[in-house]
Amino acid sequence: MFFSVYVANKIGSEGSGLFELIMSVYLFATTISNAGISLAATRIVAEEFDTHGSSGVVYAMRKCIFYSLFFGVLAAIILFLCAPFLVSNLLANKISLKPLYILAISLPFVSITTSLSGYFSGVRKVSKTSFVKISSLFIRVGLTCLFIYIFSANNIDLVCTFLVLASTIASIFEFLFSYLLYYIDKKNICNFETRNNNYLARILKISLPVAVTSTIRSGLSTLKQSLIPMRLEKFTHSSSLAFSQYGLINGMTFPLIMFPSVFINSFAGLLIPEFASFKLNENYTTMNKIICFIFKIASVFSICMIGIFLTFTEEICTIVYHNLEIVQFVVLLCPILIFMYLDTIIDSMLKGLDRQVEVMYCNIADLFITITLIYSFIPIYGIYGYIIILYISEIFNFCVSLYQLYKETHFHFDYVFCVILPLILVLIIKFVFDTFDYYLTSRKLIVMIKISVFIFVYLILILISEIFKLRKSPNVIVTNSKYKK
Repeated sequence: MFFSVYVANKIGSEGSGLFELIMSVYLFATTISNAGISLAATRIVAEEFDTHGSSGVVYAMRKCIFYSLFFGVLAAIILFLCAPFLVSNLLANKISLKPLYILAISLPFVSITTSLSGYFSGVRKVSKTSFVKISSLFIRVGLTCLFIYIFSANNIDLVCTFLVLASTIASIFEFLFSYLLYYIDKKNICNFETRNNNYLARILKISLPVAVTSTIRSGLSTLKQSLIPMRLEKFTHSSSLAFSQYGLINGMTFPLIMFPSVFINSFAGLLIPEFASFKLNENYTTMNKIICFIFKIASVFSICMIGIFLTFTEEICTIVYHNLEIVQFVVLLCPILIFMYLDTIIDSMLKGLDRQVEVMYCNIADLFITITLIYSFIPIYGIYGYIIILYISEIFNFCVSLYQLYKETHFHFDYVFCVILPLILVLIIKFVFDTFDYYLTSRKLIVMIKISVFIFVYLILILISEIFKLRKSPNVIVTNSKYKK
């Protein structure tokens, strides 16, 4: 988030909108380069360790790496050839070709890194991947600040070029460091190559359906992102104002309210191998208990974040962006967080249960609906029509994913205690702060103390509610109506 804030403050809301579109194109290219290999590597490695020890893991990973290299080079060639068309038609010639050419260089490295990340997830050593990603992020941020400071960049094209150059260098570092850790780690496992397991066929069986559906989904997502400023221009009659409003939402508001998702995303990645193991061992009772526990934690966390953003909106926006331009958008969009956070967790569970194709179908259907609404609503209602569309999209996606998970596991979730009660507690705490706290400040320490008090009171009330619930029904046993072991 801090990096996004730095970029937004350097290039403004219009520049943020342009950079978001560049990254949307790059995301589509990385989807082609990754081609579903992360999930394939994670599941095959996890299954090998659970069933055959570590035999065949090295040989399977060799196949995964060559698979990644092929699609990485293919994606780089496609992006390089399509760059002139994209700059002319999608980015309105507001930047040069250099940013897209530089990003194309990074794609083979990103693809192989994704494969190696899948390996570490499969062997339950995600701490190594996390360390590499954090190191890469520091390199990216440091190089960006250094480039902008040395060359005194004062236009959008130059800043975007520095941003993607730093990102490409960081991606190359991430590849080198990941491969070094993999090379060290594979020396500690059995190097017996079990060729009769036909790893390439297993990789293709898992990755290709994901690759096809994810490419369609990413392509539709890129189309959706490109349509937003185009349709906003119909409402505002100004391309600069359209990019500015788009940047306010996607380049400034979302990085702020999605910052807490780093905890959810890191945790969600761990669920894929765990749920794959549950399904492999047919341990459905334990799985359902875990689902209920995770939902409880995620719901309590999400509602707490919503409460913080609603209560301290002006203070947070003043500290982060030094203005109140996005206050109304933070207030309007932060309630959507609970659907986004829970949907992220559900998607990881479904992928672990071998339901990744259903996840993609749901996302593709959501994109078709969203694109239709964007084309119809935004020219009439402007930026507020876009906010309404975001709610429709996220709630639809969440409901369909939740239904898929329920159909697969038949879990039981106490939504009254895990959703309604935390919402009531958050509203009560917010009311108390709004009533007695008249002091609006931009001093970081005071705001941090206020937020800490909010969290402390909220957790105490949740704990009291949990104790009361346990005393009321001490002998509750979680069961599953469909699966038993």
